[in-house]
Amino acid sequence: MGADRLDNPPGADPGDLKAELYNLDATPYESLMLGLFTIWHSSGRVAKQSKINDVGLGFSRDGFHWDRPFREAVLSVSNEANTWNFGNVQSVGGGCLVVGDRLYLYSSGRRANEWSTGLWFLRRDGFASMVSGERAGTLTTRHLRFSGRRLFVNLEAPRGGLQVEVLNREGRVIAPFTKEACTMVTGDRTQLEVRWGGAADLGQLAGEPVHLRFHLKNGALYSFWISPDASGASHG
Repeated sequence: MGADRLDNPPGADPGDLKAELYNLDATPYESLMLGLFTIWHSSGRVAKQSKINDVGLGFSRDGFHWDRPFREAVLSVSNEANTWNFGNVQSVGGGCLVVGDRLYLYSSGRRANEWSTGLWFLRRDGFASMVSGERAGTLTTRHLRFSGRRLFVNLEAPRGGLQVEVLNREGRVIAPFTKEACTMVTGDRTQLEVRWGGAADLGQLAGEPVHLRFHLKNGALYSFWISPDASGASHG
């Protein structure tokens, strides 16, 4: 892994040194690896800021090949000289902690000769979402095989709603798991169960190749998973 041209800040001076990968902390997170990429930038970006580091995110399924779909810092330096994270931020603790509905990310921070510890908060699974407005949108998964029974979603839709239908390999809806039979899911929570009238759960489809099709209006879908029981445990 290494930094690339997308890590250079917008408007960087052509004479500045190119961005470099300073450190990578990686930790298991659900079904993948979460990487905290500390990126070093040229100290010429802002006057009197020395050793500018900030931290972005990356994702891997095997620990070797990494995707970094966005380069905005999640643990960032400040341009204000009197702030604790003025010059240098680095991830600490090897990753993040899952605490209820939030992720806790710890970092070091530096200002002149002062060192501090920072605590940053992120919504659980809040790295990315599929968003729909007044015009409802749909999202269809690729083929899935699951061993659980109950479908859960991480959803932000206090003024909207989500419905789900299940399709077979040929793309035909499997009754009774239709959109019409699906109870509208609303609210803003990291764990909401999806239910259908006429079926206690998805257990009868376990092991079969299926698609899930999500219908969303006025909301953001962060993640979904199928749990073996009503607790909603994902087991990674």
